[in-house]
Amino acid sequence: MQRTNIPNSDLPDSVSPNSGVNLVLLAPFLLVLAWFWANISAIKWLLSSFVEIPTLYKIVIGFLIVALVVRSSGNSVSAALEEDRPPGFSLNFVLRRAPLLLMLGAGICSIALQYIIDIKQVTVLLFILGTYGLCGLLVEPNFWQKNLPVAGLLACILPFNSQLNSGLGLPARVLTAQVVEQLLSMLHVGAISSYDIIVLENGIAHVDVPCSGIKTLLVGTLFLLAATWLEGRKLSLRWLAVGAANLLMLVCANAARVAVLVLVSEVFKQPNIAQIMHVPLGIVGLVCACFVTWLMLQRVPKFQPEKTSGISAKRNSEILENHPLAKPGIIAAVTVLAVMAQLSPVETSKMAIAPLRLPQYIKSESIPLNPSEQKFFGNYPDTQTQKIRFVAGNLRGSMLTVASTSWQTYHAPELCFLASGIPVNRIEKKQLTPSVTARWLSLKNNQLSAAYWLQSAQLTTDNFISRIGSDLTHINHNWVLVSILFDSSLQAENHEVKEFAGNIYDTVKQSLQGGN
Repeated sequence: MQRTNIPNSDLPDSVSPNSGVNLVLLAPFLLVLAWFWANISAIKWLLSSFVEIPTLYKIVIGFLIVALVVRSSGNSVSAALEEDRPPGFSLNFVLRRAPLLLMLGAGICSIALQYIIDIKQVTVLLFILGTYGLCGLLVEPNFWQKNLPVAGLLACILPFNSQLNSGLGLPARVLTAQVVEQLLSMLHVGAISSYDIIVLENGIAHVDVPCSGIKTLLVGTLFLLAATWLEGRKLSLRWLAVGAANLLMLVCANAARVAVLVLVSEVFKQPNIAQIMHVPLGIVGLVCACFVTWLMLQRVPKFQPEKTSGISAKRNSEILENHPLAKPGIIAAVTVLAVMAQLSPVETSKMAIAPLRLPQYIKSESIPLNPSEQKFFGNYPDTQTQKIRFVAGNLRGSMLTVASTSWQTYHAPELCFLASGIPVNRIEKKQLTPSVTARWLSLKNNQLSAAYWLQSAQLTTDNFISRIGSDLTHINHNWVLVSILFDSSLQAENHEVKEFAGNIYDTVKQSLQGGN
């Protein structure tokens, strides 16, 4: 029997075939770990808000996600069988241009927004879109591009499931009111204040969809994304133009709805008719905008899968292919984003304000917050609230002060009065003192009066938009909302009212200066 010698392979004993496999598994693991670390605050907020929503709504969201995943997976497998290839998922991630730009762009925008103005819903939306961009590095490109609208659907549904009006609600209502105020001024209806429009909006609203501009925008956007996905339309510049037109139509429809309601209720003095018109008018505006959007969507070409074989296809799908440091560089870039996210001012800064010391002639005693106030302010532990009953000469009533560093902790007092069952009859802008420009409210068929303003160490305003702007410019860090409810009907020109407002202004100013 002849013996056969096997030549030496010249491979070191320390190298094994499993080492390459380990490196392939390690790279995507590190990328995913860095990405979730960069978005840990968004993940925590999403999980905490998801716990608060009703069980039925959780079931609906779960069913929708499962349906989307099953349909998407089915399409991917069928397409793979038609092209005689396995379904496109690989742990060896590929640097593709569109997914990479989506992931890095969402991460950078999220961190930038946290430094400028922290709105959690927008941060979570960007996190979901960026996560889908990350998935695009691991899955077949045709599957990723075709189901990109699915990521948009989930990004719109999940962040806004339980706290739709928190964060974005107040600025949206104020901006809508100011737009409608300008529309009414063009019709020579100058007696109606912008905040009266907000009161009307919330006083007669009964159905979620037409009651808020944000909800209308959300439903219209979901319709566009769902229609895009179901019809297989291609996301392109033409589709972006359709999306921009859709948003513009929804905003105009909402502004026109509020303007018509104000005209009918306040000008023609037909509040009952306005209440009847409110829901149908909102639904008609939404349906018309969605129908026109669908017609424009028909002009967008359908998605055509690209060939997955050939040199040109490979060149178009992967970038930085011949750079050995490309993948480690991307992992390092996402890690840098994660470090920056941990250093960014995600949490609200601690409030720096001294206790309020009222003048001796104002007799006061502390009273507890009502349950709704406790629930609202309980979401912002760094906010300082103080509620008192006061007697100052012939004036009697209650006062609530809310000191905070974030505009999201404020809620328009007139909406709180409405929620407490106190109807608001009129709101006016009044100059109570040379330093205090306030909103003056007539309540409960003119049986009660109230006033409120927002105050910092350098500025006093009755406009919530000015307060929001201070967060964008990082000027006037500490703010106090002063809300006063009198036990009787008073005139803003009353001497005692002016003196009382001046003393409260001076007290708050001293408190703000003492805290700095």
